[in-house]
Amino acid sequence: MLRKIKLYGELAKFVGHKEFEVKADTLSHAISFLVNNFDGIEKYMNPKYYQVKVGDYAIDETEIDHPIGQQDIHFVPVIQGAGGNTGKFLLGAALIAVGMGAFGAF
Repeated sequence: MLRKIKLYGELAKFVGHKEFEVKADTLSHAISFLVNNFDGIEKYMNPKYYQVKVGDYAIDETEIDHPIGQQDIHFVPVIQGAGGNTGKFLLGAALIAVGMGAFGAF
């Protein structure tokens, strides 16, 4: 099913786009799309943290391969050192590792 992947902040600037419409049934499919289509994104994302949301729901590492329904996927960079940050954050390296494992999924 087609759904929107939305990128925010510095990640959107790095990629050069804020939004894509792609076929993705899991978050790992969405990550695979980014890795396969944008040179250097692995190196860029690795040391950074992201809040990843499906619709309004923040995803944690145990839910990366779960079906995501019909909601949009949001990758929101987290500013490190900002006080008061609460919620679920995922390291870019972990996201990329999952995406690398999903390459055969398309």
